[in-house]
Amino acid sequence: MMNATKFTFGADFREGGRRAAGEADIAAARAEGIAAGREQGRREAESQLNGLVAQLARAAERLVAQEATHAAQVEAQAAHVAIVAAKAFAGVALAQWPLAALEQGLRECLTHARLAPHLVMRVNDGAVDAAETLVKRLAQETGFAGRLVVLGEPDIAPGDGRIEWADGGFVIESERLSRLVEQAVATAFPGFRVPTE
Repeated sequence: MMNATKFTFGADFREGGRRAAGEADIAAARAEGIAAGREQGRREAESQLNGLVAQLARAAERLVAQEATHAAQVEAQAAHVAIVAAKAFAGVALAQWPLAALEQGLRECLTHARLAPHLVMRVNDGAVDAAETLVKRLAQETGFAGRLVVLGEPDIAPGDGRIEWADGGFVIESERLSRLVEQAVATAFPGFRVPTE
């Protein structure tokens, strides 16, 4: 048979002894709990930090994409304003000085074709009288001795014209100049497409 041990003589059952053993266990448990809590808090903080960093990265990507879209919109608007402004300035200049481009072209032609036997200027039907006055004045200023002829043509736009002589010619065409302006704007703003009216 087994003998049961009724009393354990090595245990201290006094009031103070139990307290001492309990406080040591509590202190150890407390220290273990604090360490475990710190570790869990560190892991949670690290997880939250990683989540926040991921959110910041996604927000930064969205902002960069939005900024790129905004920059493209600003470029397109700037290009559109440039074309509208160029056309408006050209329209105002044409209204105030309808033969200015032709005058400049004629000056160039008269200096290069000074010895030509004749020179023909083709302009819009409505600008023939003003063009004749211009041609006579410039011929006197440059000393051109050849024959000067001004012809009106209905298919030539106001402000446009052609100057011709035996060995060459010169064309002023506002539509072509408009296309050149649009090409210059398209070169400056590569993504821009000229709106069709």
